[in-house]
Amino acid sequence: MAKNRQSFFSNFYPILGRLPFFVLYALAYPIYFIGYYFVERKRNVIYSNMENSFPTMPKNELRRLAKLNFKHLVYVMLEAIKTRYLSEKQIRQRIILKNPEIIEQFAKNKQSVLMLTAHHCNWEWILAGCSLQLSFPIDVVYKPLHDQVVDEYMKVSRSRFNARPIPNKNALIEIMKRRKEVRGFAMVADQSPVRKEEKYWTTFLNQESAFAVGAQKIAQLTKYPVIFVGMKRLSLGHYEVYFEELAQPPYEKEGYDITEKYARASEKMILEAPEDWMWSNRKWKRKRGIYD
Repeated sequence: MAKNRQSFFSNFYPILGRLPFFVLYALAYPIYFIGYYFVERKRNVIYSNMENSFPTMPKNELRRLAKLNFKHLVYVMLEAIKTRYLSEKQIRQRIILKNPEIIEQFAKNKQSVLMLTAHHCNWEWILAGCSLQLSFPIDVVYKPLHDQVVDEYMKVSRSRFNARPIPNKNALIEIMKRRKEVRGFAMVADQSPVRKEEKYWTTFLNQESAFAVGAQKIAQLTKYPVIFVGMKRLSLGHYEVYFEELAQPPYEKEGYDITEKYARASEKMILEAPEDWMWSNRKWKRKRGIYD
């Protein structure tokens, strides 16, 4: 059965990826309808996370926001599949870099940078847009998917325009290998850390939240500047990417200042457009004092 499932995905993803945008977006509504109204577990996670983050929001507004968020997640899923077949012209039209000089100044000074982003808007297109339009290559740290066929498909998509995907377990080794090169090292850093990882706890979206500290440790070790890479939805299938400096060396050997700044930058972005964050991520599945 697993072999048949892999065969299905290996045929299904390329077919979807080659469809024009208007067909993909037409498919989005039935996928949203079936997913939202019949996949109860996923819907409940989204609603519960929103309810805890916005305790004063009326329930009808929470339901409206949860539905819109689920719909946007479907758009992002279909757009991510499409990434592999986007032309350079399409990427430049659909992903606009607002203030690239913030990050390009470091490349001009022969400095690599650590780029931190979140599961907000279309995080797959952030990589495509930045890889094509910035002057330096980008290595993106990612968590391999369980389905090997889908994982391989996404690796090919993420490898476009001289980008290089790095499995998270190899991240530090690969980054240290390339210390003498001018590169961007990108990480999506808003997911919940695993149980045995070191964590930093802070208030995030009205909830006590754990953040992984890998990016903090890498910055302290490499002494790279840290840049927050945010994204804003302009319209359906069109986004703006912006850059915000979080920190520059020298760094303190102890503490979690970079992680805290990342949390605040992410929170600000999410509050400006809460419908575009991945609320289905079980960010708060662990409680402080129980699993840390």
